[in-house]
Parts: sequence; C-alpha cells; structure tokens
Amino acid sequence: MSTRNNSSSKTNETPAITSVKEFLSEESLSRFRFAMSLFLFFAGFGLLLGDPASEGLSDPRWMRVSHVTLICISLFLSFKFEKFKKYSEPVLLFHFAVMSIHSFYLLYVNGLYLGYLFGLILVVFSTGVSINNRRVLIAILLLFIAVAFFVGMHVKDPKIDVGMYYFGLISSGVLSVLVIGFRMKTFETLLEADVQMEKFQINIEEELAIAQKTQKSLVDLEFPEAGNFRIYSYFKPLESVGGDLIKTNLGKEGELDFFFADAAGHGVSAAMVSAMAVMAFKTTAPVAESPSKGLTLIHESLMTMIGGFFITAVYMRLDLEKKALTYSYAGHHPAIIIKSDGSVQELTGKGTVLLALPKLFNRDYEILLESGDRVLLFSDGMFEFYDKEKEFFGNEAFIDLVRDYTSLSGRVFLDSLGEAILGLHSSPPKDDMTMLYLEVL
Repeated sequence: MSTRNNSSSKTNETPAITSVKEFLSEESLSRFRFAMSLFLFFAGFGLLLGDPASEGLSDPRWMRVSHVTLICISLFLSFKFEKFKKYSEPVLLFHFAVMSIHSFYLLYVNGLYLGYLFGLILVVFSTGVSINNRRVLIAILLLFIAVAFFVGMHVKDPKIDVGMYYFGLISSGVLSVLVIGFRMKTFETLLEADVQMEKFQINIEEELAIAQKTQKSLVDLEFPEAGNFRIYSYFKPLESVGGDLIKTNLGKEGELDFFFADAAGHGVSAAMVSAMAVMAFKTTAPVAESPSKGLTLIHESLMTMIGGFFITAVYMRLDLEKKALTYSYAGHHPAIIIKSDGSVQELTGKGTVLLALPKLFNRDYEILLESGDRVLLFSDGMFEFYDKEKEFFGNEAFIDLVRDYTSLSGRVFLDSLGEAILGLHSSPPKDDMTMLYLEVL
C-alpha cells in the first residue's frame, strides 16, 4: 500500500533589508539635535557674560531664558519620544524663526553689533545644514534676506559697515543652499539605491519561492505499493533552500529503486543541482543494471552539465519478492539497519562522491532483509551540529540516539527521532534534516 509521511517545515522568510529612508530619518534627527545644540550655545552664552547693559547693549535677559527653556524642551522630547523625528523639521523651523526675530531685534537696537551678527550667521548656517527640503529653505532664506535688508536700511548708528553686515548674512544663506544642494543630491542617490535594493529583495524572494517549491518536489512523501514493506520519509528543510532529495522509481520487474542524495551547499544553486540529479535518476533508473551502474549513469549525465558542485548519495534497489536490498554509496555516510532484535549497525560500504572526479569508483553491496528489520537513511543535517553543551554531536552519537528509539516504529519513530535531534541543537538547524525509513513486516 502507499505510505505517506508529512514533512515538517517552517515558513521560509527572507530577512528584510533595512530601508535607507529609515537611516535618513535617523540622520535628520541627529542634525536637528546638532542645530538645537548650536542654538542653545548661542542663546545660553549671553547669559554667562553678565549684564549686557554694562557694555551699552540692549539684550533682555527674559528673552534668552525663554529661548534656552524652549530649546531644552525640544531636545528632551527628541530623545524621549521616537515619533518626534516626524516633527523635527517643523520644530527646527519654529526655533529658527524665533532665533532670527530675536537676533534681528538685537542687531537693530544695538546698531548691528558684530557679536550678534556672528550669532545670526551661526543660526542661519546651522539651520541650512539641518533642513531636508530645499524649496522650504530657499523660501525661508529669501524672507530672511528681505528682513535683513530692512533692518540694515533702518538701523541707526551702525557699529560696523552695513556692507559687511549684508555680506555676512547673504554669504551664510548662499552657503546653506549649496550645502543642502550637495546633501540632497547624496540623499537622492541613496534613495535610488534603496529602491534598487528593494527590487533586488523582491527578486530574491521570488527566486527563493520558486526554489522552495522545487525543493519540496525533490523529496518524495508518498511511495508506490511495496508489498510487505512500509516506507516513510521525514523532511524538515532549512529556512533557506537546501539540496536534500529522496526519489523512488518502480521498475518493470517490480523492483523499487531509491535515490537518497544531498547536493553540497544551500540556496537556489543547490536546489537546482538537486533537481538536475532527480531528472538524471528518473532517466537512468529504468536502464540501470544495478545501484552502482545507476550512480555511474547519473554521474556521467551530470558531469557535462554541472561544474563546481558535488553530490553525496545512496542508491538502493529493493527486491520486494526476495526481500533483497542492493545498495551503493557515492561518498555518503553509511545507512543504518535495525534488526528485529533491536540491535543497530551500519550498512558498510564506500564509494566516491558524484561529480568530484572524472570517473566514479563504487561497487554494489547486498543484504537479505528479514521480517522486523528496518533500514534508515539520513542526511548529515541529522548529526552535524553542536549540542547545547557546545560539543559536536556527530554520527556515532546519532546512532546511539537511534538505539534509544528502536522500540518505536513507523512514522512515530521518525517524528520522535527528529524532535529529539531538534531538542539537542544549541541553535536553529543550519542544514536540512532528512530521513528515509523502510520497515519489513
């Protein structure tokens, strides 16, 4: 009868690529804090200089205290609340407007005093390098220059040359526009790169989805009628695509061929190599005289098409009438036979890896199965990992673990063994976990 085993798998996900837009948002918040720090320096420095009236300057203390308070509140909010970065630019423009009004007032009533001019230039430049919207900045600077000309034309008894005053403010504004132009060009390049990266991610996800579907088709979960045999498979794929495969073929004489293999590596390339190996098996199995001949035919058909990869495999042929199992290895670790008395031993044999050398060197081995015997094939993902004690698990430890579960049979045996292996991992599996299990009734 046909026997089926459900595969264990997780939804495959591709890690999201961090958006450049998010990076630019964080970078914008950093520039906001930089500008606020300069504003704080300018507004707070005057509080440390004593009474400006002693120098003949009009500089109301309450205005500076108010500015320092507002700036400190804005800085605090920028560190306290994540959503503040959405409003950082409008808040910056508000502070720029307040600082500009304050500075123009001080320049007007103090006859274009040089210290206040330097402060206003600092305000203009720090705002210019912190704003992202070039149009908004240009509009604000045009208004700023208009106010600057108005103040320059109406100030009484200027303490510096008015031309120097105009030059200082206009040059700082022009420099701000140049800086934002260069910065925005860089941002646009980064955003374009982000768009291309997102397209690349979408393409990768689509290719992985195709490869994952391909991989699932590589592992048989249903098997043909097998007389006095019951056949099960266990398949827990890695979250990325791997190269494990299990395929069967029922011959004209009633013999049942099994091809259990693992293409080196992970990802789309490994899945594609495995898919080609499956096609080679399906093509050659009907004409293969024996498992070793079958491996040779697969090897020869793939050598002309695949380079840079290799495949480990076990090819088995089961004579359902005689209960004779003939098998051949291609660089794969030995399968296990569990005898009816519960003893566990390896099915000895060796052979060269597929595609590793121009010529394949292997041979056939044969055993007669008895009622109650069980044969287990398994991929290296079942034992090549580090346990919770950070020690390499290994093949011998896996065989010892199998001995603990020989009282179980069928699907329960495979699922229990698989769960036990998963429980021993110190971290999520880094390879496919695949098993093929034959029981003799």
